[in-house]
Amino acid sequence: MSLDHLPAAVDLIARLRTAERRVDHEIKTLLNVIQEQMNIGVEEAERKERDTRIAVIGLSLLALAVGLLLTWLSNRALRPIAGLTEAAQRLGRGAPDVVAVPEGGGDELALLAHEFNAMAQRLAARERELRAQGEALVRSERLAAIGRIAAQITHEIRNPLSSISLNAEELGERLRGSQEPGAAALCDAIVREVDRLAVVTEEYLRYARLPKPQLVRADLNEAVRDLLDFVRPELTSAGISLEQRLAQDLPEVLADVGQIRQLLLNLIRNAREAMAGGGAVLVGTRFAEGDVFVEVRDSGPGIPPERLARIFDPFFTTKERGTGLGLALAQEIAQEHSGQLTASSIVGQGTIFTLRLPRAPEERAALVTAAAAEIARTG
Repeated sequence: MSLDHLPAAVDLIARLRTAERRVDHEIKTLLNVIQEQMNIGVEEAERKERDTRIAVIGLSLLALAVGLLLTWLSNRALRPIAGLTEAAQRLGRGAPDVVAVPEGGGDELALLAHEFNAMAQRLAARERELRAQGEALVRSERLAAIGRIAAQITHEIRNPLSSISLNAEELGERLRGSQEPGAAALCDAIVREVDRLAVVTEEYLRYARLPKPQLVRADLNEAVRDLLDFVRPELTSAGISLEQRLAQDLPEVLADVGQIRQLLLNLIRNAREAMAGGGAVLVGTRFAEGDVFVEVRDSGPGIPPERLARIFDPFFTTKERGTGLGLALAQEIAQEHSGQLTASSIVGQGTIFTLRLPRAPEERAALVTAAAAEIARTG
């Protein structure tokens, strides 16, 4: 290369170096821009990743909360069904008295629970009724057997007792003028004991041959009032006050007044014998739940629970010379009137006997029933 071309080459080299520096600067600038964009992208990705993680956690917590809520709602909805299932199983095992399910709420399950409880109560009432009827049947059969035995025994000994009494009385008359005055007194004692045995045999016969009651429409208030007028002097002489509380407008009952009077007289005299040192007797009537009630209350010593459970059993007595038939006969009379005689007592506070009798049907209904029966009988 000649010297003439050297300045041009130097100038070219300078321009090339300038261009190189410009290119390097632009490359660095581009790299900075790319690095900045990459940093921004990374930050954006990290932010989105963080937001996504938060969203996933939030959705998971929301799903867990929804699951727990659904579980609680399911348990709440299924709990009455589980209770109904358990109650139905208890009912199937024959325990209607202990079956009861909650009736809260106003939905169909609450209505179902209400109807189920009502059914269980009806079944329990029916079971108690059947149990009572079964016990009454067993009692009636036992009493009938006892009655037949008592009647047979009484029939066999009544005539010999009469002969013994007459012969002892005649022997006593013959011995009164003899040299043995004690012999006449002994004969008199024999007559007294035989007479007592005769009273016992008559009570046995009365129990064994209780006639069917002749039922008529009767006012229990009037029957009670007449009876209390009859026994008042007897109680007064024994130091016992007598009070009556008769309900107003008491419905009539179908009853054999004579037998009901005998029943109540037995209760009042039992009360008198229980209060040897005096006391108080209250006789009252009331009407409740379609039945008529007569109560005889005394302020005596009461009856212990172990004895109270047996007081209506034939021949059970705590009296020295009692026959144990008075309350059994009273219960028999009550049952023959389609009623019931019950007792409650607290030791040291007294005893309450309650006679329940069904009210008499209305006159018109009774006439219709009688007419229908007559038509059916005559065909």
